[in-house]
Amino acid sequence: MAPRSRIAFLLIVAVSFFLSSCGPGIGSHGLKAWYVDSLVKVFPGDSVGTGQLVRAAYTAARNQHVNIQIALRATQAFPAVTARLEAPKDGAGHTIASTGLSIRPVGYVVVGSHTPGSPADELVGTAPGWYPDPLLALPVDLEANRTHSLWVEIHVPPDATPGNYRGIVDVESGQQTLARLPFRLTVVAATVPEKQSLNVTNWFSLDDQISQQFFGVPEFSDGWWKLVGNVAQVFAAHRQNVVFTPLMELVKPTISGGTVRYDFSDFDRWVETFQSAGSMRYIEGSHLLTRPYYTAPLGVEIFERQGGKVVTQTLPPDSPAVSRFLASFLTALDKHLESKGWKSIYLQHVLDEAHGDEIPYYGRIATLVRRYMPGVQTVDAIDAQHIPEIVRNDCDIWVPQLGRFDDAMDVLEQRIQSDHPVWYYTCLYPQKRYINRLMDFPLIKTRLLPWLDFRYGFTGFLHWGGNFWTPKPMLDTQPVIDNNTELLPSGDAFIYYPNREQMTFDSSIRMETFLAGVEDYELLHQLKASNPTEADRLAKAAISSFTDYVRDPAAFRKIETELLAAASKP
Repeated sequence: MAPRSRIAFLLIVAVSFFLSSCGPGIGSHGLKAWYVDSLVKVFPGDSVGTGQLVRAAYTAARNQHVNIQIALRATQAFPAVTARLEAPKDGAGHTIASTGLSIRPVGYVVVGSHTPGSPADELVGTAPGWYPDPLLALPVDLEANRTHSLWVEIHVPPDATPGNYRGIVDVESGQQTLARLPFRLTVVAATVPEKQSLNVTNWFSLDDQISQQFFGVPEFSDGWWKLVGNVAQVFAAHRQNVVFTPLMELVKPTISGGTVRYDFSDFDRWVETFQSAGSMRYIEGSHLLTRPYYTAPLGVEIFERQGGKVVTQTLPPDSPAVSRFLASFLTALDKHLESKGWKSIYLQHVLDEAHGDEIPYYGRIATLVRRYMPGVQTVDAIDAQHIPEIVRNDCDIWVPQLGRFDDAMDVLEQRIQSDHPVWYYTCLYPQKRYINRLMDFPLIKTRLLPWLDFRYGFTGFLHWGGNFWTPKPMLDTQPVIDNNTELLPSGDAFIYYPNREQMTFDSSIRMETFLAGVEDYELLHQLKASNPTEADRLAKAAISSFTDYVRDPAAFRKIETELLAAASKP
């Protein structure tokens, strides 16, 4: 073949490959399939070709997760649809390990109303309506004239050979192949560090009520410990490395020689379970001061001897019994952490969102923590608009709420420059034009949450709602909690879903998108060590301010490509 003819032939092959990758006409038996950016939510009413990519070509670092989305729509129903992913292979025969590949159908949940106060151009979908979120298991039944999507995830191994790989996704029903969708994956030299620097916590509960209702196992049973182990694996897979630890559930009081003592066996098993899974960078000790709702009086849950037994009760924080209990309990906890070598990884909550008349009590309890657990850091959600001297002095790790520190950055920057860590959190808010991970927000807002950490020098992200489900989380994503009279924003209360059959948490497209953002953060953090100017430039290109940031997925992909290229330079 003459050189010119060979070039023309190769161009035809390349064009054919990309057209076949993305064109909605691919497939048979009335089914259409096309690639959609994973930062774009696919809705049931989307017509054929909505949001289709020009090319099914992806770029990733080693040890990074790549999210690929395929939309499906058919004129007839197809039962028990499955999909297979052939391990991507390069020209030399190297393949991406099959253990790092998965395909999951995206489920739909009900969003009853849009997030209040948010402009229409900051929202996606129609409320009330069906929204994509949970990641379920194949097979899936495809309904006629209703668009579905598949979520393909590739975890590129840390030792993958850089280069161009090609893979194929086959969509099948029974013995029929409904569609074959090729794609290209370029692996670059950059590697996402295994050791994570960003702290991530989603508060969760596996108390007896939740474990019985959603998983059918009582707390501390063998089945419950299996559940804990499975959840620990889910956290590790999603780089959630700070584990909310319910002290008053795990530590058991006993009476020995007429004295109340503490059994840490369940506490140890909890910590060791998460450590074994690789999801425990910090033990996040639960709050010592609590309230049933935001404006309720404060209380402290204590163990107290009554007769020949120990009872649990909640007392006002100024009760003398509270001081006596905390002196005993915190001393025992401190000694136990020392014996296990865990004191350096233990964080203690005092009170969530301390405000008003609560501030003196915050100081009182924090003083007891410092006295009986010297060296242990306290961590709490604070109001950056008003940080009393007590909180400044007694809270080591500040966690202000996004949307409430726009004009308080000078205070937070001074805190960071004095080598005090600052995280940030979201809880119901922010709304309007801020980023958040709510269901009716575009997914790019979720992807950018860790970018905001890097952009402003924060080192952690906290959200209260990991699994605070309604009785039917697929049909009700907006619970009413405590004494609230209004529905929560959609998805604020949970980012995982219960999977009773497998005794675990199912992930969501929001969680996978957040994971991708965490890996972006780690690449930025790594790049800053060698080229801080470029790392800062990329962060500012993505986020100019708290309400001015890249909103177009295609524009974000260009920044992502620049990050991967910069991180790949020796």
